Amino acid sequence: MHIPADLAALSAHQGPFGTVYLDTTRTSESGAKEVELRWRALREHLESAGADEATLAALDDAAGTHLEVAGARGQLLVAADGTVLLDRVLARAPLRPLARWSPLPHLMPFFAQAAPQVPHVLVVADRTGADVLTVGADAATAATLGEQQTVVGSEQYPIHKVGRDQWDERHFQNRVDNSWAANAADVTAEVRRHVDAIGARMVVVAGDERARALLGQDLPAALPPSVAVEQVEAGGRAAGSSSEALDDAVHGVVLRFVWRERRQVLERLRQGVGRHDYGVLGLAPVLEALRKAQVDTLVLSDDPSSTLNAAIGQGPLQLAATDEELADMGVSDPEHDRLDAALVRALAGSSAQILVTPDAHAYLDDGIGAVLRYADRRDDDGVPSTG
Repeated sequence: MHIPADLAALSAHQGPFGTVYLDTTRTSESGAKEVELRWRALREHLESAGADEATLAALDDAAGTHLEVAGARGQLLVAADGTVLLDRVLARAPLRPLARWSPLPHLMPFFAQAAPQVPHVLVVADRTGADVLTVGADAATAATLGEQQTVVGSEQYPIHKVGRDQWDERHFQNRVDNSWAANAADVTAEVRRHVDAIGARMVVVAGDERARALLGQDLPAALPPSVAVEQVEAGGRAAGSSSEALDDAVHGVVLRFVWRERRQVLERLRQGVGRHDYGVLGLAPVLEALRKAQVDTLVLSDDPSSTLNAAIGQGPLQLAATDEELADMGVSDPEHDRLDAALVRALAGSSAQILVTPDAHAYLDDGIGAVLRYADRRDDDGVPSTG
């Protein structure tokens, strides 16, 4: 997945940072009090770790404030120098509620538990128009979904085919077909606008069978080739249509899309490593590739127990396994933080993507690998050459 813009923006700030993963679930009348007690425990941890009072006060004001979000939810907060820099609702309660005071924001837990999300456009159509909903890559809850719009087709009559005895029956039926096609074209144009607005990678079409068929013909030609078009039978615009069935169907389509992309990334990595060009395995080669902004997608094993640290400078691509390596880059006074925090900052600083996958230690050296944007030039012996 891409590094969301609000998380990537943190790389422009200097720490230390207070990072909080708070369980904001409210399932009873005492829910608000329970959230407050959870926050107090995390606050004490930050305070004992050295967090300044101004930053703690800013977090006090933000913790547990999303009262409009019900059910099992979480909150990710990042603050520094008395200012809350990130306040994000999590679709699920944190797997590991925690608070950390450190030189860099601790963002790996977000990626480890982030629900698979693909920027997409949902179209619920009938023969008169459609309801169009955009779902951005950063959407966590219904409250954070994008634009929703009802498209009314330009041809509202005739819409229904009926049995007629007049001599012009075929002409009338053709007019109905033309009305449906015109309305589908209007919906297609609006869907293209939504796709462009959020950089959607998929369009999911639901609703009336005939309307879906028309859109299934129009959309592939109107959209970029990289945008997938999928259809689901659940849901519709008519009263009584099941929104839950539609949600389940769309979720299933998104999951299948995510797993296809995951397999494609892993296959690209396997092929790149096999050819010794567009893929690397192991910590040292990956760090070198990150420093050169060479990484397209980082593949990393989810290992919350890891204690690996990195030496870091002020720039997002200034990271190394040791102080000596960083000194060779001209950084004479390095800081130290979790390796995964340094990795995320480097990815954000080079507009790279991340794929967190379970049990990757079984097939990745050090549990880490990277698909590369470009390959190092090699000499006649196959040895990487920078000359």
